[in-house]
Amino acid sequence: MTRIIDFPVQNNQRNHDYDGDIEDILASIPLRPREKLRFELIKTINGYDAYFTQWSLSFPESSDETVKKQIYDLAHQEHGRKIRMLKDIMLLKAKVLVSEFHRSK
Repeated sequence: MTRIIDFPVQNNQRNHDYDGDIEDILASIPLRPREKLRFELIKTINGYDAYFTQWSLSFPESSDETVKKQIYDLAHQEHGRKIRMLKDIMLLKAKVLVSEFHRSK
């Protein structure tokens, strides 16, 4: 028997302050070099191009509005997961850049 599942599934990670975490990581770097590290973070984000920001949906021809809504909700949930993954990559990259900066000094 087919069962309709309510989406999106609640995710408690949505309220995480990634920007604040990145600022905390970069805080030990003087202002000018910090701006250069931010530029490197932007280059990292741009390097992933459309993987995290673009996607398409295909609906079966015979699907009704309920099925279309469920597919859309799943895609929206997946998009949110990808954005959180990108933000996690940014956090890790910020840690690496700060570590490399301190090692070079």
